[in-house]
Amino acid sequence: MSEEKVQIRREGSLGWIVLDQPERRNPLDRGTAEAVTAAFRTHFADPEVRSVCVTGEGPAFCAGGDLAQMGRFSEMGTAAAFEWPEPIVELHRLVLRAEKPVIAAVNGPAYAGGMGLAGMCDILLSVRGARFAMPEIKVGIFPMIIVAHLCRALPRKRLMEMMFTGEPMGAEEAHSLGFVNRLYDSQADMADGVKEYAAKLERVSPYAARLGRRAFSLLADMPAEQAIDAAQFFVMPFHLGEDIKEGAAAFLESREPAWIPRDHTRDET
Repeated sequence: MSEEKVQIRREGSLGWIVLDQPERRNPLDRGTAEAVTAAFRTHFADPEVRSVCVTGEGPAFCAGGDLAQMGRFSEMGTAAAFEWPEPIVELHRLVLRAEKPVIAAVNGPAYAGGMGLAGMCDILLSVRGARFAMPEIKVGIFPMIIVAHLCRALPRKRLMEMMFTGEPMGAEEAHSLGFVNRLYDSQADMADGVKEYAAKLERVSPYAARLGRRAFSLLADMPAEQAIDAAQFFVMPFHLGEDIKEGAAAFLESREPAWIPRDHTRDET
């Protein structure tokens, strides 16, 4: 992992990923995307980590792609141009398939790919002064890869307006539209908020969270009738698993459940 691009650490059950190029407003170039992907993989593989938070160092969350790199696109051949965004595509794929809750703590402007990075997370926290924008059209391109996540997180017409004009949206409006879950007055308050969410996520069944997130990703993109039929099958592992027994017993006995550790790399049969 490129340490100068990303910090990675764990605090209890919370895994942190911090974009660490504040002097450049934390751009999401190929190298940074690879480092962030590697950091996510590290946290996803750690059984002690129950949730992951991504944030930025300094005044910006993430300024998006590196314009200096993008300015050389026209010099590439077809194959190179097609392959260039692959690390960013892989990051989106990985988070889409994540088996642990992912939190974004937006500490400042989240532009272009940075807005996509925030939008791919399950829970989005933001300071009130943050702004979200997709200004790609102003430099001759159009936001593409981030559409897969953002079209599921924002109303279609507001999203299209932002893509066609490149104009930013404030955190207050993003909150009113449901894109942002919680607003905070300062980065310190938001850091406390992240820890509060992590504490809540630590108490839930990791087995239910893992299978539930996977099922949700599938069900959310199915037609309603198919989703209902599929859900009847998807709920079976929960009904037949051990966690529902422990969870019900703990509730009836007014105690915290003692979840059974499992190898997250294997499905229960």
